Amino acid sequence: MDDFSAHLKTVQRITIFFLSFCFMGWAVMPSYRGLFAGLILGTVVSWLNARYLAWKIEQLAQAVLEKSNRKINLGFITRASIALLAVVIAYRFQDQIALSTTLAGLFFSQLATLLLGIISRWKAGK
Repeated sequence: MDDFSAHLKTVQRITIFFLSFCFMGWAVMPSYRGLFAGLILGTVVSWLNARYLAWKIEQLAQAVLEKSNRKINLGFITRASIALLAVVIAYRFQDQIALSTTLAGLFFSQLATLLLGIISRWKAGK
């Protein structure tokens, strides 16, 4: 699990770096504010969903180690509802937030985690 928390910290750093890039773009390029606002909204929700999933995985691992019979789900409905809320917010404020970039931002943390895992496996193989 130490590797798991290290990956989470790295994904958090990547997400914060990307968000700082988006905030700078939002401040510097006023004509693209809607696009950057959508990326910011989608990326924040993506990061929240990734943290929630990590918390649920840690609960599941703890239950397995304790050999308890309690049921633990991974909270898909909760994560889907949060993503749907972001889409509804983007749809409601269409003049200020771009729906397309909100949808693209929803996949940011998952793609960062995937690429980080591929890179770490590739480095471990060398």
